[in-house]
Amino acid sequence: MFYKKNLSIFFLFVFVNVFAQQNNLRLFTIDDGLPSNIIYDIKQDETGYLWIATDNGILQFDGDDFTQITKDKTTNLATKNNSIYIGLENGLFIKQRSKEVFLASKKVLKTFFFNEEVFVGTVQGIYSVKKGSLQPFKIKKEIDTAIINDVIFANNAFYIGTNKGLWKLNRLENPNKIEKINNDNIISLASFQDEIIAATFKNGLKTIDINSDQKTITTKENLTSVKKLKNEIWVTSSKNGIEIFTLPSFSFKQKINKYNSLKTDAINAVYKDNQNTIWIATNKGLYRLKNEESINLKDNKPVIYFENLIVNNQNVDSLLESNKSINFPPSENNISINFKTVDLINHQKIEYRYKLNSKFSSWSSSNSVQFANLNPGKYTFEIQSKIDKNLSEIKPFSFKIDTPLYRKTEFILAAIILILLVGYFLLNFYIRNINKKNKEKIDKLKLKNNLLSLEQKALQLQMNPHFIFNVLNGIKALGNSGKTEELNTTISQFSILLRSILSNSRKDEISLKEEIESLKNYIELEQKMSSKIFEYQIITNLNNIDIEEILIPTMLMQPFIENAIKHGIQANQKGKITICFDVKHHFLNCSIVDNGIGIHQSKKEKRNLNHDSLALKVSKERIQHISTKNSFSIDEIVADSIIKGTKVWFKIPLKTDY
Repeated sequence: MFYKKNLSIFFLFVFVNVFAQQNNLRLFTIDDGLPSNIIYDIKQDETGYLWIATDNGILQFDGDDFTQITKDKTTNLATKNNSIYIGLENGLFIKQRSKEVFLASKKVLKTFFFNEEVFVGTVQGIYSVKKGSLQPFKIKKEIDTAIINDVIFANNAFYIGTNKGLWKLNRLENPNKIEKINNDNIISLASFQDEIIAATFKNGLKTIDINSDQKTITTKENLTSVKKLKNEIWVTSSKNGIEIFTLPSFSFKQKINKYNSLKTDAINAVYKDNQNTIWIATNKGLYRLKNEESINLKDNKPVIYFENLIVNNQNVDSLLESNKSINFPPSENNISINFKTVDLINHQKIEYRYKLNSKFSSWSSSNSVQFANLNPGKYTFEIQSKIDKNLSEIKPFSFKIDTPLYRKTEFILAAIILILLVGYFLLNFYIRNINKKNKEKIDKLKLKNNLLSLEQKALQLQMNPHFIFNVLNGIKALGNSGKTEELNTTISQFSILLRSILSNSRKDEISLKEEIESLKNYIELEQKMSSKIFEYQIITNLNNIDIEEILIPTMLMQPFIENAIKHGIQANQKGKITICFDVKHHFLNCSIVDNGIGIHQSKKEKRNLNHDSLALKVSKERIQHISTKNSFSIDEIVADSIIKGTKVWFKIPLKTDY
């Protein structure tokens, strides 16, 4: 009789407990707005939104509405501040307010944070988020090729749960101490005091102390996660529901399954939010389990956050993170602000009010406000929320609309100064322009005088007096020796040369044919009168232009040829002078090449430099006046470190008489 009485009391207690639990348990399914009933993971962000991972995308839940963010199958979630890290079949999706980034990789099973760094566990090792991509993290081959189910940091060590066992590392990057402490397929990890709690796929829970000693806690198989919720350990299974153990004894407390409250035993994860409400992810929907702690949270202050800032229809959420007043240009004066308080239990009781430099508005359920065509000035926008009689702290946001430039005092002063400066510069420009024109006239006159001076010097240097003296002595010697024919030839050549010099001296330019004929007469006379033996060659490459049609300044080549004969060619060696006229790119290129001792050695041996140096200097200046500064060169010809002669080269613009 006593046994029957106690048994009835026990069943009554169980019935009351189950009934109370079911009253606090609510199931959310497709009918409530979920895109799928298969839920993999649950997390909560700083604002209070619940993020739900399903096989048909990621959802954001504010206690009332489900908002779908993506439609890709989501394997796991992690939150840091207001950034959401979403594990996908093909990589990691990161969402921070309106900013979204996708990083491709293997299937992501776990995201964890350490010292401001982000790491992900995949079906093939660990990756780190660096420089906008996921980069493989090399630890140990057996770990790098394993399926990484979970990673935690506890007791100054990293614990990595894989399908090949449980590993303990002193650090992730370049660890010098790696210890494998279990060979089971580790599904999930948690920590309690100095112990690590590892959920294996088939062999229950394992507790590992700081010395790596292990104990086994018998549970059902096919575990999916282990979670420490306050002073309890919740163990989920894909086939056997939820088992709850009391800490620190790890004594069994109760089961939650399809036989007492749920519609399924396939549980993927559990999560406790900031209101101590427990959320259960199953393959038949999302369960919300209110406990005594969440039901009795009546005096907690709500917290309000800024969500979006839109200026002239452009999203500028990043400015909300600034602690300083924001300056907007005068044209950016259409501002929309969204704010939010999230309470997953009392969402229908949330109300808001705001003010902009004045009194607060009335309380309402609207969580956004728009200000159009704000006048220039400083503003402080403040918002506050309430649930029943509980008020949140006032949240401020300061900004400034700049005054249009044309209305600023400094702009008006600057405009006046600018007008004065423009007037000054215009007057100065006018005066400088007049001075410039006068200077150009003076420069032209100077140039003309300089050219006249050069021409006079050129006339004076057209024929070396020493050369004329030698020719006359040579003619006298030929007359005395009775060489009449040679005498007549020499006199004829000399007279032709003198006539051409006198005739051409009155001209600025002569034909190339006339110049070549004068050069031939001069060189042949030098051959007869000079004690040095040399030969010469004149080469023309004129691109089918007639030699009579090309114009060249008078006596431009003669000083260089004379210098080559007098100071380049050696007396004891047969000399050679090559003269070349070449038409290239609208320029007449002229060169004189000799096989003498070289220009530098020649300068050392010269005794009388006056005439020769002056002749070369004047000729060089004439060329530079005709062409450009980089159109003249005198270089020694060097082969195998031996000086083979001298090359004089210059170019002048090609000019023809047609």
